[in-house]
Amino acid sequence: MKVLNFFYENAPKFEMNYERKVQISQTNIILKGPKKSGKKTLIFNFLSRFKPEEILFLDLSDIRFEKESLKQLGNFLQNHNQIKILCLYDIDFILNLQDIKIPIIVSTDKKKLHFKDFKELWLDYFDFEEFISINKKNLPINHLVGLFLQTGRSELSQKNELLRQNFNFLELEILKYLAKNLGQQISISKLFLELKTKIKTSKDSVYHAIKELDNSYIIYPIMHDEKKLQKIYFRDFGLRNNLCIYKDFTHLFENIILNELFKFQEDFFYNKYFHFFSKKLKIAYISSPTLDIDLIKIRARKIVSKALELGIYNVIFITLSSEESFLEQGVKFEILPFDKFALGF
Repeated sequence: MKVLNFFYENAPKFEMNYERKVQISQTNIILKGPKKSGKKTLIFNFLSRFKPEEILFLDLSDIRFEKESLKQLGNFLQNHNQIKILCLYDIDFILNLQDIKIPIIVSTDKKKLHFKDFKELWLDYFDFEEFISINKKNLPINHLVGLFLQTGRSELSQKNELLRQNFNFLELEILKYLAKNLGQQISISKLFLELKTKIKTSKDSVYHAIKELDNSYIIYPIMHDEKKLQKIYFRDFGLRNNLCIYKDFTHLFENIILNELFKFQEDFFYNKYFHFFSKKLKIAYISSPTLDIDLIKIRARKIVSKALELGIYNVIFITLSSEESFLEQGVKFEILPFDKFALGF
């Protein structure tokens, strides 16, 4: 029990920090989200209401932690009945917790990890609204948008050294390829052939790595509504510029819009008419950062029949600064600057 006792006696300070939209309001939950999304901060906010001696916080990502020590967890808790809550941070494997009698919080960056009878809570990276709240900079809104575009949603998009710390060589090569081809239809076979010219790998290894990047909330595949085609975006749009020196603001802006749409927690699709749309929500989004309003109206008239065919009655063009709304054949078209779109949910 030496390992468990070490972590109990050398616990971090559980202090209240900045608040997020998502809050932990109960125990026996599994908190899911990507690396560097703020899961630890959210947990510390909740644990700050307990006395230090009432908490057993086990950081499974700590190099000093030994997985074998978990076999002694039940006995350790019985011998330390002052402990009122258990937290297993950054777990990536199934663990039988049925015999643990105290409340539990589990956190992971694995989408497919599930625990029986545990409610799942999802924490994304900062959205634009949270970015403004946490930075607390008294700047004009257009300056805040520029700062957001520059910094991204997490430390992974700001600190290049974190990429090598968090991803293996194959994963980094895949991410670099996706950065260069952001917004394009992605063929895994074509990706494999290009990687093969740079590194020694197999198609199975590439497929597995892509699935793991998806499972770890790093990439976000979006499917074509009719064909077996896909585009792959980043969960944090800022990753693109941390992986690639080539400028491509048009597709980067698409990624930014998609990141804000994660708030819906719905599946979106794409086709040649709409960058992102949902038949369930009856809404579609088109990225048009610099397109003139008159040209947007011309495009709207060309796509209105497709919107009606798909049962979409609200089409939103996202721009950098333009704003207007109009009706075409019963479909409401809106032209919104990014800040009003992002802050309007």
